[in-house]
Amino acid sequence: MKLLTFNTHSIVDKDYEKKIDVLSSAILKHAPSVIALQEVMQPSKNKQVRENSLLSSLNIPVKEDNFAYRVLKRLNEYSSSYRGVYLGIKGAYGAYDEGLAIITNREITSSEATQLTEFNDYNNYKTRFALGARIDGAWFYSLHFNWWDDKDAPFINEWNTLRAALRSKKCVWLMGDFNITPSSQGYGLVTQKYYDTYMLAKEIDNGITVPGDIDGWENDTSKKRIDYIFTDKSVEIKSSNTVFNGKDEAVISDHFGVLVERG
Repeated sequence: MKLLTFNTHSIVDKDYEKKIDVLSSAILKHAPSVIALQEVMQPSKNKQVRENSLLSSLNIPVKEDNFAYRVLKRLNEYSSSYRGVYLGIKGAYGAYDEGLAIITNREITSSEATQLTEFNDYNNYKTRFALGARIDGAWFYSLHFNWWDDKDAPFINEWNTLRAALRSKKCVWLMGDFNITPSSQGYGLVTQKYYDTYMLAKEIDNGITVPGDIDGWENDTSKKRIDYIFTDKSVEIKSSNTVFNGKDEAVISDHFGVLVERG
């Protein structure tokens, strides 16, 4: 089984169609069973789509030009097995709904949205939720945390909320943009309970998922590993590599993706 997590930063710009082509082609090429996407944008003023191949959670429907919906449509031009769920969370850049998505070629038996921040405010860019999907008896989550030292919504509060929500679940995979580095306190908290698949993998690259400064990491030009796939069991991992890094697939976001293959 292969897993892919990717912060898409999918605003509709001049390279939008390229992003859809590159991501769709890479999914067909690498064939991950579960894909967790973050910063999944859709123009907020666009019309709601009628097709139900991408389910929606909460009260923000899937709209035309939703990035995950467009990718899913492209995948289903070649295979009818892909399906997914989208969680619209908040506004972004004054023109978009931003959220999370999970796409899979397996059956989704249930899905859930877990509020991580104390506030649920569409107009607050720090609003955070977790999107979970139950697939083949396991729970997979797409996640995008705030920063460790954020004064309004620090990472530690969001992590404690998520951990409490997952207390009764087994076979859990946490996939996404954690906004923490391996040397941070936050990473130490996560790895008290969960295993970093990068550290379990027999084959790895340098692990870098952000090559320079991005939103929230302004003036920090260092190369960082802040996107992860964690699991609650010490399982055999064959490999962990970045994709969409200019070497393995074109760069289409300010993040690289992480592709993990189980042994």
